[in-house]
Amino acid sequence: MAILVKRDPPISWVIIDKQDKGNSLDYEEARLLASKIKEECEVKDTSVVVIRGAGNKFFSAGVDLTSVAEIKDEGDAWKLMYEGLGGVCEAVYNCEKPVIAAVNGHAVGIGFEILYHADIVVAVKNAKLGSPAVRWGMVPPATPTIGPLLVGYKNAAYIALTGRLLEAQEARRMGIVNFVVEDEEELIEKVKEIASDIANNDQWAVRSIKRLLRGARPSVLLERGLMSLVYSAARKETRERARGFVERKKKQ
Repeated sequence: MAILVKRDPPISWVIIDKQDKGNSLDYEEARLLASKIKEECEVKDTSVVVIRGAGNKFFSAGVDLTSVAEIKDEGDAWKLMYEGLGGVCEAVYNCEKPVIAAVNGHAVGIGFEILYHADIVVAVKNAKLGSPAVRWGMVPPATPTIGPLLVGYKNAAYIALTGRLLEAQEARRMGIVNFVVEDEEELIEKVKEIASDIANNDQWAVRSIKRLLRGARPSVLLERGLMSLVYSAARKETRERARGFVERKKKQ
């Protein structure tokens, strides 16, 4: 099973477990992840939902490029990118409870884009973060739309246009990451500490603050970004780039 849930009140841990492919997501896995996030946001004893990857190498490598290579038309692209990956972003965005991204390893592509929608991000120091969509001929949905509001225009432009990955401390200076910790053990401790602080507060006030914070990230911007992602993913050039990458990986 690619998506695991562990409830440890006040935390619901939602874990992406596909370590053989860098915790990347195909359509079904993305839909399952979105569904589990939505479910845990409704659990009575849960005050904080935490998303993390299994293992210590990847938070998520983003979309499984095998799925991109298999796209035949805009209908396939819509299903994978808008319904699948867009559904994950929507689930995080719409959660009435605080969402923490526990970045245990590299957060790439949609794995990185999720961080814009999480309320708090904690990352291990050796994590690399970024959205290399431009290298595959695609347009990242959040970095060029919501990104300028959250990290500043020039930082968002640098991330989206170069496709380069950031060091965790660099991402912290840009405001993408709240805390950088030494290792996975410290990551878990820090997340539990933050979750405990939130859980000890008045929960009506927490939900009210969350609704106000959500309003600072207009959903219409993400909608525009997802549409651009769909159209770019349906391009022949994108499929060829993704197919070439998949073939090279098979030969290694």
